[in-house]
Amino acid sequence: MTMTTREAVAEDEAWLFQLHEDAHKELIEAAYGPWVPEQQQDFFRPLVDEHEVFVIESAGVSVGACYLGTREGDTWLELIEMTPSRQGEGLGAEALRWVVRQSEKTGRSTLLQVHRLNSGAKRLYEREGFAVTGETVTHYLLRHSSHNQH
Repeated sequence: MTMTTREAVAEDEAWLFQLHEDAHKELIEAAYGPWVPEQQQDFFRPLVDEHEVFVIESAGVSVGACYLGTREGDTWLELIEMTPSRQGEGLGAEALRWVVRQSEKTGRSTLLQVHRLNSGAKRLYEREGFAVTGETVTHYLLRHSSHNQH
């Protein structure tokens, strides 16, 4: 499966929010209670405003997105989402490798956090060379660096 990325534009925002709901509603409801669209829009807005947002495409179709920032001088992967119907095809792993390559080009590590309830994503990250470096009550903190075994 081959994916490409492009920078998100303002016209992508409605699609990005729908992707966020499709990809995370079940997890958010399991962790925090009912999905309230207005409340989720308030949480979502800073994701778009404060990060570099890339749309992930496969065969010219938008299938996912990733939100990148900087933390501790390294690349912070705030969020990566795939359309549920396209999960399990390897696109998420390919997108993750793309993020790591972008980080490595600038000599940075890639950092992220994953919700404790999202065990499938945690397995993916660990398979792709991320190692748990800490934890909070709700999340695991992971780092990928060229020093990690891949």
